[in-house]
Amino acid sequence: MSKSEGCEPSVTFPIKPPGPPKVWKIVEIKKKDADVPIRFTIQEVPEDRYEEVIEHMCKYFIVDEPMSKCINGINDPEYVETFRYLWDKFIKCGLSIVAFTENPDGGKPIIAGANILMLSFKDEMFDIEKTKSEKGNAVMALVVELIKQANVFEKYGVNKYMNAFGLSVNPKYRGASLGAHLLSARVEIGREYDIPVTVTAFSSPISQKLAERCGFETLVERNYDEIVDEKGNLVFPGIKSKAMKIMGRRLF
Repeated sequence: MSKSEGCEPSVTFPIKPPGPPKVWKIVEIKKKDADVPIRFTIQEVPEDRYEEVIEHMCKYFIVDEPMSKCINGINDPEYVETFRYLWDKFIKCGLSIVAFTENPDGGKPIIAGANILMLSFKDEMFDIEKTKSEKGNAVMALVVELIKQANVFEKYGVNKYMNAFGLSVNPKYRGASLGAHLLSARVEIGREYDIPVTVTAFSSPISQKLAERCGFETLVERNYDEIVDEKGNLVFPGIKSKAMKIMGRRLF
């Protein structure tokens, strides 16, 4: 996506002040099949780990996300590059978070999960930035269309909100509610940086149920079997999920 000329945001990126990455929470979670809990540190992404977080998202998010899985995005280099480009752009805003856990072999902490976050402003006009990937363009077009339909600024009476473009947990650490802790960390982030609302596109029933448990409400919903191209063909034929939901919640 690209910002239209003449519409400057009210906050300059990155919004986080200089200094070390903020730690939002430290949690210890015991998986059902584990004898001891795992300790996770959920914090802002350090600049020297940006590329590793993007690699994490490419490796796990694109494989698992329903639309990407349906169109076999992981095996389409142009599709992967579209997401890599967007994540690189968004992560530099400074809001994105990562869940680290201790590396048993020493060295840098292991990336257990991540959530790419950014801000959207009322005074901005976003256009879809076309890429070489037609599949990537189709996914982005759907997300942008539904976000616009949600009328976030009017519904919540705000001039900015926290947006997101991908949350993923390493399969090794799933089943420990880490995704819920990543989602709920937005409360601390919003209060710290004066961001009153968060809104996100959730594309799978698992993520939608998780969002509901974390206090999100559905703003817009679109069934995948209603999404067709200019020739009337299904954009996501055979997709395993029923619908995409734009969901939001107040943070304070």
